[in-house]
Amino acid sequence: MKTLAHRNIPITIIGGGIHGISIALRLLREMPSAARHIAIVDRYPEPLTQWRQKTERQGMTFLRSPAVHHITPDPLGIVEYAEHHNRQHELAPPYSQPSTKLFWDYCNDALTELTQYPIYYQFEVAKLRWDKGADKHPFRLISTNNVGFRSSCVILAIGSDDCAYIPSEFTSWQHQYPDRIIHSSKFLVDSQQLSEDTGKIVIVGGGLTAGTLAKSLCEKGHQVVLITRKQLKTEQFDFPPIWLGPKALTEFANEDDFQQRYKVIQENRGEGSITPEVMEALQNTPHLDIYPATYILSITSAKHHLQINTSHGMIADVSRVILATGYRFNLRRYGFMTELIKQYPIPLVCGFPKLDDNLQFYPIENLFGSGTAAQLQIGPASGNIAGANLAYERIREKMFAHLPQTPMHIKRSG
Repeated sequence: MKTLAHRNIPITIIGGGIHGISIALRLLREMPSAARHIAIVDRYPEPLTQWRQKTERQGMTFLRSPAVHHITPDPLGIVEYAEHHNRQHELAPPYSQPSTKLFWDYCNDALTELTQYPIYYQFEVAKLRWDKGADKHPFRLISTNNVGFRSSCVILAIGSDDCAYIPSEFTSWQHQYPDRIIHSSKFLVDSQQLSEDTGKIVIVGGGLTAGTLAKSLCEKGHQVVLITRKQLKTEQFDFPPIWLGPKALTEFANEDDFQQRYKVIQENRGEGSITPEVMEALQNTPHLDIYPATYILSITSAKHHLQINTSHGMIADVSRVILATGYRFNLRRYGFMTELIKQYPIPLVCGFPKLDDNLQFYPIENLFGSGTAAQLQIGPASGNIAGANLAYERIREKMFAHLPQTPMHIKRSG
């Protein structure tokens, strides 16, 4: 099998998740010959591993995104796939949200395009270096097992999965009970240990992850308590759809104050919401208690269980606390960026990089961001599936500049 050691790769995509794969597929659809000149590197042996594990951990049965948003550039691709395989029932109304199984099968079908070419590599980046003024391949990527190669253009297709957020008040409690208080990113709905638990399961959070976990666990017969700091909010999507249209994006781009851009993103993504379908399921389950507008005051041990004192009373016989408290992106959390940030101070706003209009990291040339890393340019949709297409359109011409063919040889897909 070919390796990356000591090679020169024109375009390297760091991240084999939704964004990295989507960008690669779009590029190959437009220029199939680009396969000889790109590499996708990821810590996992297979593409989309982290996405699959995340949906399995939560017990998610349907995506929140409508069917038109997926990893290929064909807007109706997954709808046509469902029709071809007689699986239209896996497209949920009102916006044809695909089941996770349908989405995964469609992704696997699309990934066969990548298996034709040796472009995906299990390669966990430990260090990313930029030798300014060097030859055509100024970037050096070094893996955790000390394998290295060079590249002329690097795209960080990264999200917030490595930036799990644990509220400060839970830090000491988690230190006391590390096996009992865990973040949702470490929790598996179908774990063997969970099946042996006899106490209540407390979920902290008011977003879709919290709601989906509560629904899944209740369906498995567990007694669940859902604690939220505010009243539960119901929304079909996790950001207003206008953020996929030109009007909102143009206004966002015209805002020169990146601190204000961050504020707009926070206002539009909010503190989490639950889809109407999940909310209806929660309201009809007999195994769930919901504590809205509630604060946890203390967590103590009581025999083989935990006891939680809240602003609305005591919860006894708790076997596990799951923190569905989301993620807070911070570029500094990615260790391979440490040297670059130190050597070439990348301006950050609340952990997000201030990229230019082409999603390039200032002052580093030919280093681009996609996914959550591009939020200050793409807006609230950046980290979602739909954000991959928005990012691709921004960096498309820059990628082509690093390929042997000129734009006149490019055929637009679709």
